[in-house]
Amino acid sequence: MRTTINIQDALMEELLARSKAETKTQAVQMAIMDYLKRKAAEDIIALSGKIHIEPDWEADEERELNEYRDHS
Repeated sequence: MRTTINIQDALMEELLARSKAETKTQAVQMAIMDYLKRKAAEDIIALSGKIHIEPDWEADEERELNEYRDHS
């Protein structure tokens, strides 16, 4: 998608220097991907304590699979 945006020169220069990107487009894409990954990680961290996972979930999964296989 072609998009025109205004970015401060100093900000773009720092992004290019820190990202080691070869182009401005690549630098902006890398910055956006990094932002999205961090937000996704924050969303997962926010779930901490809200989801209960059984410590022996693998055994339960195997038991369910065996029951399914026995009825097939």
